[in-house]
Amino acid sequence: MSDKLEKWQGHVPDEELAVYRKGGFGARIGFGERPALLNIDTTWMFVDPSYDMCAREMPELRRAIIELTGQFRDLGLPVYYSRRDNRNHPVRRGIWNHKLSVAESHGYTTDTRADAWPDDYAPTPADVIIEKNKPSCFFQTPLESFLRYDRVDTLVVVGISTSGCVRAAVTDAFSHNFRVIVVEDAVGDRSPSAGLASLFDMDMKFADVETQAYVSAELTARYG
Repeated sequence: MSDKLEKWQGHVPDEELAVYRKGGFGARIGFGERPALLNIDTTWMFVDPSYDMCAREMPELRRAIIELTGQFRDLGLPVYYSRRDNRNHPVRRGIWNHKLSVAESHGYTTDTRADAWPDDYAPTPADVIIEKNKPSCFFQTPLESFLRYDRVDTLVVVGISTSGCVRAAVTDAFSHNFRVIVVEDAVGDRSPSAGLASLFDMDMKFADVETQAYVSAELTARYG
């Protein structure tokens, strides 16, 4: 059994892991020539429990994001951010109007702080910000073309939520043939069980799910 499959023992039944082993899933993709950090939706709306979209404080996630952001900047590697676009018009909200009971609330539509980032890992003028209307930051945005121009072939992904916008972006990044590494310490979900299930599925099919310690060591060894 590969180390990727062994990692999930105790979380996933052995008979299910055997099926993944039979299919050859769970190999490590690894880093390419030029990684970028992709920070998905870690604005105040999703890290401050005073907002409906945030379930709890996540100090470990914030610490990991701060440290990784600093490491990428120290290494001179690109940092990308995504956040939702303007939702103050019902047409801009689209089908969210039917799925979210808070879609017309002030916090969802017109609170500018909701879409700002905490100062300790906020974007700088050198970083790229992608605004999106749906879960994946690749959907109808220029993100792929920006990454290709930037010569990026590997995405180190952090952010919220693991089972939603993170997973959607990871699936699209894989579909665009990027190497994807999800930092398990630096992604969060309002449902830990849904988040764990999504981490397993991504680790088997679309990405490498790795610890911050592993990712940081690889970044230093390869690009330092």
